Amino acid sequence: MRRRRLRLLGLVTLLVIAVVSWVVVAWARDDVDASSPAAGTDATALPVASGVTAHPVFGRINDKNLVLPVDAEAVSIIAYHSVNHEGSVALSPLGERVDGNLVARGVERVIAGPADIRYHVLESRGRVVTETGAVDIGAPVGSPITSPVTGEVTSVKAYKLYGKYDDYQVDIRPKSESDVIVSLLLVADPRVHINQTVEAGKTVIGAVREPIPELAERLTSLTGDSGSHVHLQVTSSPAPLD
Repeated sequence: MRRRRLRLLGLVTLLVIAVVSWVVVAWARDDVDASSPAAGTDATALPVASGVTAHPVFGRINDKNLVLPVDAEAVSIIAYHSVNHEGSVALSPLGERVDGNLVARGVERVIAGPADIRYHVLESRGRVVTETGAVDIGAPVGSPITSPVTGEVTSVKAYKLYGKYDDYQVDIRPKSESDVIVSLLLVADPRVHINQTVEAGKTVIGAVREPIPELAERLTSLTGDSGSHVHLQVTSSPAPLD
C-alpha cells in the first residue's frame, strides 16, 4: 500500500512539473513573438523605440528627401522661415503645420513618430523670396549634426555671422540633384572636408553651436529653451564642368 502511494505521488509530481514547464515555454514564446517583427514586415516602418537614434525624412527639395540632421528625440522645434536670397530653393515640409507655443503644447509633440512630424512656418521679416527657403531645427548645444542628404561636401567655410560671431557653413551637393547646394549653418566643430562623400542621417558634420541671441530669440519664445539650433537652406548652383 505504501509503495502504491509513493508511486502515485511520483506520477502527480511529474505531471505538475510538465504542466509548469509547458506554461513557462508558452509565455516565453509569446514574449518573443510580441517583440519581433512579423515575417515580411519592414522593420524601418515600425515605431521607433525610446532611446534609438532616428533621422526620419522631414521635408523635400524637389523630389529629393531631406532627413533630420539631428536625432529626432532631441528636436525641440522645426521652424521654416523666409530668406532674402534670389537663388534660394523652396523647401517642401512634410507633416502637420502647427501654430502656438510648444511649451504649452508639449515638446514631445514635435515628432511623435517617423511619420508624424509637426512644424512651424515663422512670419517673414521684410522682403520674401519664399517663406520656406530655410528651416531652423532646434536641439541642445553639442548635439551631433548629421548630413541631411547623401552627396559630396563642396565647402567647409569659417565666417563671421553678423560680422562678429565665429561660425562654420558646410555645403553639400546632393547625389542625383547636381543643380542645388544644401547648406548647414550654426555648426561647431566641423568634422568633414571638401570632396568627402557623406551619407544621409549617418555622417557626422559637426555639432550644434551655442545660440546666437539675434537668431535664438524667435525660437525661444516658442520652445522656452535657449533657442539653440542648426540652420538649413538650399540654393541653386549649377554643377561644375568636369
